[in-house]
Amino acid sequence: MARSREPSPGRWHEVRINEDRRRGFGAGLRASVPIVVGYLPAAVAFGVAARGAGLSAVESVVMSLIVYSGASQFALAGLVAVGTSWPVMAGISLILGMRHVLYGPSLVPYLRRIDTAHAATVAFGLTDEVFAVASVELRRRPAGFGWLLGLETGAYSSWALGTGAGVFAGTAIVAALPSLAPALSFALPALFVALLISLMRAGGPQHRNAPSPTVCAVLAAVVVAAVSYLAGLESWSVPAAGVIGPLVGILLQKGWAGAT
Repeated sequence: MARSREPSPGRWHEVRINEDRRRGFGAGLRASVPIVVGYLPAAVAFGVAARGAGLSAVESVVMSLIVYSGASQFALAGLVAVGTSWPVMAGISLILGMRHVLYGPSLVPYLRRIDTAHAATVAFGLTDEVFAVASVELRRRPAGFGWLLGLETGAYSSWALGTGAGVFAGTAIVAALPSLAPALSFALPALFVALLISLMRAGGPQHRNAPSPTVCAVLAAVVVAAVSYLAGLESWSVPAAGVIGPLVGILLQKGWAGAT
């Protein structure tokens, strides 16, 4: 009699996890649509800015693939344009990226079945915008590794493709349509404003504790950046906002946790 080839219980469990991840990946891709819509014009703007700062096409695209941080990349393009030294640029990038250390731990409680290896995989793609969407969606419906990977894949792909479009065609498009230049320069701030509005709208009674520290942190960063810029400290406006904004969020989060 032929032996049954029924999968073992452990194998069935593994198959079920893989199916959940595939479904979660698709759901994450769908959730990334608002980020994609905002990333494409912002990435095109970066491609144009990078080429205008003197970076080659390859350098511009590689920066988006490796650095993958809109605020840092726009700051680096401006610093390259004025001939800033590499150690200073590396230090500023490090300061701007410090806030990302806080993102992962705040999402882990809402992620199902995620181990160290999977956490390390999705850590790279946890940008400001991905965190903003995930921090709202995961509090409503906790998900797993597949969902977050899908969300990040959509965002990362659009940022890379947008940069390529800006590098190879952005200059020609702006030359043909000069009125687009101001709009492209405002693409990244507009993206942050749109996500801020979505966070504030998500702050209903059922999510009362979730978005407020984040919203206050973003507002603090905006105020610091604006005041620094108006005071003539243009080169310090982004780094100062990148440090003070997260600090405000941390202090408020700790205060809320102590109050509860």
